[in-house]
Amino acid sequence: MQQVGQKRSDIVIGAALLVFCGFAAWRSLKIPSRGGSSLAGPAFLPWIMIAAVAVLSVWMILRAWKRNSDLQIEMPDGATLRRMGLLALVFVAYAAAFMPVGYLISTVAVFIAALWLFGERNRKVLVLFPIAMTGAVYLGFTQALKVWLP
Repeated sequence: MQQVGQKRSDIVIGAALLVFCGFAAWRSLKIPSRGGSSLAGPAFLPWIMIAAVAVLSVWMILRAWKRNSDLQIEMPDGATLRRMGLLALVFVAYAAAFMPVGYLISTVAVFIAALWLFGERNRKVLVLFPIAMTGAVYLGFTQALKVWLP
């Protein structure tokens, strides 16, 4: 198992998150604004999230710089990194399938794939838990919040 210093790791992760915030801010400038009486347009929530991630990233970097000791953390082994890469591909497929297939089917399928990919083999957990969680989120958004999901 390879080890890396926590201080260095936190600084690199914080910097990567700041780069992501810059990209997200640039992309959110392309969100069309609607004329209306509300100050909060469609880009309002993305900007709040970008600002929060940026502030927390700067805090993470500053905290790492102030840290005196440099604890060593273990990096994932090759098998775990491969599973993480496959999970990223599953999420890309999820993004592509979300609108054509719909929220319920695509989310349950991705949930099951992710659980299986990381070692869950109990069939009840593998099937019932994703269905219950996806259903709860769906009902919460569509019934309680009145938000349309595909």
